[in-house]
Amino acid sequence: MVTPPQGRRLTAVLTSGQLQARDLSHELLTMIDFRIQGFDILPDIIGYILFAVGFSTLAEQSSYFKKAGNLNIFMIFLSIFSIYEQPDTGGGIHFNPMGMVVGIVSLILGLVIVYYLFMGIKEMANRQEKTTIYEEAEKRWTQYLLLQVAAMVAFVMIIIPPLAIIYIVALFVFSIALTILIMRFMKRCEQYL
Repeated sequence: MVTPPQGRRLTAVLTSGQLQARDLSHELLTMIDFRIQGFDILPDIIGYILFAVGFSTLAEQSSYFKKAGNLNIFMIFLSIFSIYEQPDTGGGIHFNPMGMVVGIVSLILGLVIVYYLFMGIKEMANRQEKTTIYEEAEKRWTQYLLLQVAAMVAFVMIIIPPLAIIYIVALFVFSIALTILIMRFMKRCEQYL
């Protein structure tokens, strides 16, 4: 069974003091949670552990990477709760208060981590006088933030089903396009920073 993800996350692995983009086909797969009998077969915790390794390597390059690394530890802990979710056994809407709290905290922490990631890139680019990378980091952060806000608006759109379907499809297409743009940007960061 395929279920929608709890939230989007920027999926770039930070290694060896450089930003290194991951394989794009893998990045598109991480946009979907694949579950078998409630178990996530591509758990988020793996991504957060890779982030932790990268942030610790880059911490000396910018205080933003150090801050992101510290917050990422909490995301590793929170992602444990999403490894297993009880499968839906019936119709209707199911409310899980603990899942809601974990989801909201994860969304907020994820946004702050991605913010620190882009600000760390901007700081590195500014230090090396790479103005195009600096400006693109700001642009990609803004686009990422807008995507997160648009995803939250999708929950409100559910009250108008035909419009909600169109909105969610458009949001999905924009999400794929933004993922591709961010991965290309990370590749340029890897080359020039």
